[in-house]
Amino acid sequence: MALLTAAIPAQAHDKATGVVKERMDGMVMLAGSMKAIARQVKSKNPDPDAIAVAAQALRDHAGAAMLEGFPEDSIDGPSEARPEIWQDWARFSELAERLALQGEGLILAAANPPSGQTPAAVPHNLKSYAVLPVDELFTLTAKTCAACHQDFRLKK
Repeated sequence: MALLTAAIPAQAHDKATGVVKERMDGMVMLAGSMKAIARQVKSKNPDPDAIAVAAQALRDHAGAAMLEGFPEDSIDGPSEARPEIWQDWARFSELAERLALQGEGLILAAANPPSGQTPAAVPHNLKSYAVLPVDELFTLTAKTCAACHQDFRLKK
């Protein structure tokens, strides 16, 4: 975990304060976890332990922990949050919870060999996630991140 946070540039989000800064830092942590998992699933010899450690950080910063970072209308300052978060809280919450569940699934699927295939549609539950090839579950997880960014994050 310390290795993931050490890579976070100190100057990132330095104009943000309070809950906005905290959630921006959490999002940087999520991005770092996803990058660490991506490196593993793309390697010739993925390290299940490295995947599991990064997936644990992903799980721990998603779900309820993520939602706590978005109190009503907290978009002051350099926030990248769009007002649609609060207009469609149910969808935002569903994506945050799905991300946490996929993080847990990645912990369980960390030792599953990659398939190199495009993931099929699967039910969004831990039992389904745990048996997927790790690269397929990672792809589904990346799609969850992309869906949230598409709907709820300001374009850079």
